[in-house]
Amino acid sequence: MSYSLIKETWPVARKRHKCIWCGESILPSEKHRHEISNYCGELQDHRWHAECDEAAGEHFSNGEEEFAPYDNDRPDTKEAQ
Repeated sequence: MSYSLIKETWPVARKRHKCIWCGESILPSEKHRHEISNYCGELQDHRWHAECDEAAGEHFSNGEEEFAPYDNDRPDTKEAQ
């Protein structure tokens, strides 16, 4: 695996985007991670919900190198009641 991060920002969405991790919409006014990277020679431009970015970080820290785009669960951000 060859991965290099080119640019990372945390913008507030001005329009609807699709999260690369869970496939759900990132809504206008929602802060999210925007990543431009190079993976195995291919330029990538992805957006992540904050909680999906955190879940992906855990996934990769466990030794995983890849994931299936749009095929992961979005972590529940609601506090237990």
